[in-house]
Amino acid sequence: MPDGLAQIPEQDPGRGAVQAYWSPVRLELLEWFQRHAPSLGELYDGAVCLMFGPPLAGRVRFVTHAMREIGNRLPDVMAGRRGDPILQYKVRLDRLSEMWVAAGLPIDGSVPAPVDADAGTAVPPVAHLQISRPLFAEIAGLVRDHGTTREKPEEAAFRMFQAAASNNKLAREALRPVLKQWVQILRWAVGKAHDSNRVDAECCSREELERQFELFETTLGTLVRGYFKTVEALDEILEDANS
Repeated sequence: MPDGLAQIPEQDPGRGAVQAYWSPVRLELLEWFQRHAPSLGELYDGAVCLMFGPPLAGRVRFVTHAMREIGNRLPDVMAGRRGDPILQYKVRLDRLSEMWVAAGLPIDGSVPAPVDADAGTAVPPVAHLQISRPLFAEIAGLVRDHGTTREKPEEAAFRMFQAAASNNKLAREALRPVLKQWVQILRWAVGKAHDSNRVDAECCSREELERQFELFETTLGTLVRGYFKTVEALDEILEDANS
């Protein structure tokens, strides 16, 4: 086992004797997290214990939530935060709300009904409403900035995988299959992470949860070791996913 590798104390009062599921590979992955992203390391540590330790109610949602958080945060850990500015939603929406109210538009979500100026009564709603140019520009700018600053899952994954393969300059086409697989794993986790009025047994089987989690770990392990030295390494992950 490499020097400095994270080890779980054999008599940790909070955990008892070290468990067999903490394999050398998992300990190596945990050690990497502890060095580079301690908060994610805690999530990974807890997810492994939930996955392979004593049964716990809500396991599916707890584990998949950890998978989702790790997947969302890892691109910034490995490749650095994107240079694009963070969209300050609260500030922008506060400004838009002020302009909206100043224009006399309702804030209860209703659509204003046009008024017959001669009769002074409301007329049937029309398909289009007029707003001022400044208000339109504010809305259009918010929509634009939302699109330009929001990173798509595949783009975030590609930044991360490129960082792992920085010394090898693998082409995007070579990375695309495993990128797609990684995004699919995270999408699956997101779909299970929130409560949907279903118990664990109705969300997915134990076998499916283990398969997805172990594929998640396999990809993580490959990333943190920088093993993307050949296209064959990518193929091994895809073979595991399709087996």
